[in-house]
Amino acid sequence: MRTLLPILLLGLAAPLAAQEPGSPRFRVALGVAGGYFDYDTDGSNLDDDTDAGFFRLQFEGTSKRGFGGGLRLESYTSDDDLFAGTGFAESEASNGTLFAHFTYRFEEHRFAMPVRIGLMLNGLVLTENATNDESTYGSVGPYFELAPEFTIAGRRNVQWSIYGEIGVGIGGTAIDFDGDSNDYDSATAFFGLELGTRLRLANFEVGLAYIGRWQSMDESDVENGLVALGYDAQFQGLMLSLGVVF
Repeated sequence: MRTLLPILLLGLAAPLAAQEPGSPRFRVALGVAGGYFDYDTDGSNLDDDTDAGFFRLQFEGTSKRGFGGGLRLESYTSDDDLFAGTGFAESEASNGTLFAHFTYRFEEHRFAMPVRIGLMLNGLVLTENATNDESTYGSVGPYFELAPEFTIAGRRNVQWSIYGEIGVGIGGTAIDFDGDSNDYDSATAFFGLELGTRLRLANFEVGLAYIGRWQSMDESDVENGLVALGYDAQFQGLMLSLGVVF
């Protein structure tokens, strides 16, 4: 996952053919998903997966010429049996992401593709059930996303479409372990994927999609002879979304 860099997507960002200006567009949507969370530690047996739930709230607005921006808040929480049977303390994982972005929306007939670039804040916390000790990984950095959508059928007030979202980012990461006074620093790569379908009825929208979120942190710099081990974490699930478009 660490090899997934933004350069893999830059070729997809070339502008489409010249387009006519559209109408201002605003979208507010809520999504919930069920799936699983997987966590793997580099050089350790601290590896496990368990069920998890996901929540998302997002807003995006673009002008008549396609320029705009938005805000997206995502979080997911695992069951509290993470690492059960591995010889480590059973734990719970929680992850929160805030993505504030500029948007340019390409649109041509039945095809549209918002291009988003902005700043991402991410926090991953592992909490031991017995002691409430926390391992906290806080990251901040740029994130880039493409979101193509194709309308299969429909008229002005009823439309059915298929869509995807693919994004990459990288951030500097500060690491804090309860009971450890060292300040560890590292870098984390992020990758997001969403594939689904939407049905719009007038101003209301319902969607169903596969959603995946991956992040991979390198081993930290050495602090007083110690390091924070790198890890790979992921959530994958099936998401139902409800939205309003106007």
